[in-house]
Amino acid sequence: MHARRVSAKHLVVGLDGADWLLVDRIGAARLPTLARLRREGAWARLRSVPPYATLPNWSTFLTGLDPGQHGVFDFTTRRGTHVAFTAGTVREAPTIAARLDRLGLRVACLGFPGTWPPERLSHGLFVSGWDSPVAFEADRSFVWPPAQHAELVRRFGPLLFDDVDELLAERPGWHAGLGARLEERIERRAAMGAALLADRPWDLFALYFGESDTASHHLHAHFDPSSPRHPKDATALERDGLPRVYAALDRALARLLAAAGPGVELTVLSDHGSTASSDVVVHLNRALVEVGLAAFRPARPLAALAGLARGPLLGALSPRARDRLFRAFGRALPGWLESRARFAALDLPRTRVFSDELNYFPALHLNLRGREPEGTVAEEDLPGLERDLEAWRRGLRDPGTGRPIIEAIVPRDEVFSGPFVARAPDYLLELARPDERAYAVMPASGPGPAVERLDPSEHLGRKGRSLPGAHRPRGLLALHGPGVRPGEIDARMLDTTPTLLARMGIEPPLDFPGRVLREALAGAEAGARALPAVEVARAPGADASETEARLRALGYVE
Repeated sequence: MHARRVSAKHLVVGLDGADWLLVDRIGAARLPTLARLRREGAWARLRSVPPYATLPNWSTFLTGLDPGQHGVFDFTTRRGTHVAFTAGTVREAPTIAARLDRLGLRVACLGFPGTWPPERLSHGLFVSGWDSPVAFEADRSFVWPPAQHAELVRRFGPLLFDDVDELLAERPGWHAGLGARLEERIERRAAMGAALLADRPWDLFALYFGESDTASHHLHAHFDPSSPRHPKDATALERDGLPRVYAALDRALARLLAAAGPGVELTVLSDHGSTASSDVVVHLNRALVEVGLAAFRPARPLAALAGLARGPLLGALSPRARDRLFRAFGRALPGWLESRARFAALDLPRTRVFSDELNYFPALHLNLRGREPEGTVAEEDLPGLERDLEAWRRGLRDPGTGRPIIEAIVPRDEVFSGPFVARAPDYLLELARPDERAYAVMPASGPGPAVERLDPSEHLGRKGRSLPGAHRPRGLLALHGPGVRPGEIDARMLDTTPTLLARMGIEPPLDFPGRVLREALAGAEAGARALPAVEVARAPGADASETEARLRALGYVE
């Protein structure tokens, strides 16, 4: 009796936040699979699309489009001073999984963020990522076809999004156990991926791992003794947590490659890279207030209450209790808390420019008349305001080095293109990265120093606060297989999708802004088949309330 032989023609593995710099520091002895892929294939320090964050970059890879075309810039959308947690429900373009399915190809797309509701594939399997509405144990609503949910649970157990509560990161012993918890999660997902690869011959099988990002955010300082946040009393277990997670991912890659079969064309990529955070933090709204571009209201209990509610009080609840709380209040509570926490301290009638103060997306909004509810800036004021902002940028300096903290203020139209550019902030801020350390942007609920050095008790932070590991714009790309020419290349996230399609013998659509990485291809390029247009998946009758509750319960954005 012979075992059924099946294989995948193309395998995609997403490693959130993975970075070649960390791969090099951990070393080939512990990461032999990644070392072999780089030695035998094409590889790049992949340039992310701004902002260097999870949802916009995975949405770009999955659609092939610029954020201005697919419409996803953040986990939230803002209208005036109201924030809604929308995640990927605002995506305006279908994924290539749905478009390849229309060609009759067998596609599996498993676990990528920003993909709820799942695409309705006729020939494959789609499992939405962690922004789907079920907080801890995924149900039928994020699996297509829905009947496959019961089968997946029967074979692999409950489909958990996140069994690591990152709001508890300040508790003693949490970091020591994180590496093992993430390793176990990687092994469970790798086992599921290998088993599903064996089910049938796939034309494209794509699987996502988020553990490299979680490990980098929380364990970077323990691993890196040169980090300004490195705990002097870090244990061997804590120092080895990050390498342990990368080693587990390396084993997962080897397992998936073996399951995919000989001759598979492999793409491994990350949405952004990871680096150490500086212990210098910046409060952008305070800095704007200092030069008269913004103003604070007198202390208001609502802002303090919102900050308390979404911080210590939420951390005191279990993840399941948080989920039940926000479900009970529906859409109103999560958005209300976030809106108050971000904007309640600002006196908008006396404010010309303000910031969301998001660490992963430093940016500025203009308080424009006719657009904002309490707008103060007229169109004719813009040239003078831009000069004021440039003077503000030059004056905002690191108190230790005297160097500017912000390297550039870039208008959104110079960064993005497409019909949804207006969803982006007016200006993106490029922060300096001295010695590869990222300045930390932190929210301010009122007056105080604009730039300050963290107290050592705050170095390790928790989710929603300043974490010891941060994003950087250069991630990881490895291409491997019979159709790949070895060597280092220069590549952007925008280039990964047309290159994948070309390797599959499909002509990339003309509206894709990226290019085919021809220098990495040894075999035939795109053929005559065109990628068909399909409608974007929408959840019938759904609003954003459950997505808001999901993200709030995770504590991903504070």
